[in-house]
Amino acid sequence: MKNDFTTLEKMAYSGRGIVIGMTPSGKPFIGYSLTGRSPSSQARILVQKERTKIIRTEVTDQKWLEKGNPALLLYPAIIPFKEVMMAGNGAHTKLIYSFVVNSLKNSGCINPMNVLESAFKEPFFEYDEKEDRWIDITTYEPDPPNNTPRISACVFKSHGAMYIVRCNEKGEKEQEIHKIDLKPGLGKIITTYSGGNKEPLKPFTGKPLSAEISSERVEEIAESLYAAIRGPEEYNYRVAVAVVMINKGIFETKIINRRDRGE
Repeated sequence: MKNDFTTLEKMAYSGRGIVIGMTPSGKPFIGYSLTGRSPSSQARILVQKERTKIIRTEVTDQKWLEKGNPALLLYPAIIPFKEVMMAGNGAHTKLIYSFVVNSLKNSGCINPMNVLESAFKEPFFEYDEKEDRWIDITTYEPDPPNNTPRISACVFKSHGAMYIVRCNEKGEKEQEIHKIDLKPGLGKIITTYSGGNKEPLKPFTGKPLSAEISSERVEEIAESLYAAIRGPEEYNYRVAVAVVMINKGIFETKIINRRDRGE
């Protein structure tokens, strides 16, 4: 069944993307799309860990990883936990997870807006071994000239939120957060870049993009998302997609890696 991700499909290069939504019957889901232009970005897959069920990026070719930066390329992309689903394009997903766990422990429920606002409220530094530096994972990535934005999303039942922190034209940190009320048959998308393919890449701005969801199965949503991120006809920037859905209290997952399809 065709799901309408036209707004994403029109982008020449989206970078990384997050979609949150709900099937026509009301099953919430979260998806992550991974595209790349450089060999180090392309040399990755998404894998799901057996015990925690987190979905993270892993390398397919060590030589290309060495030319890139592991601190920016390897991270948990989707974290399912109890009734909550979280996603992000970097190490900051670990911060979101910490606030979710603490919120559930203290109150038994969460507010996705509050979780994302709290996770990014104060700087948090991680050590970058390759560059011998400290990286603040609550702001945009230190990879000029693009200064890749950090995007995040959190879903709890029918409540959702999406967040982006980016570098504006003045070189200043800029952030936006969007409250998303999930509705049957609808989805929202946020990407790191605005869709162009010229250097420097322009960050995503404005409200999250809209999508229409016709499927009830996680496999069909993942296939539609994968089809939407190919990029220009003369290229193929797809790397991988993953979708996690809650169906009657159980997490269902579908991962599609370009490498596995021999494309």
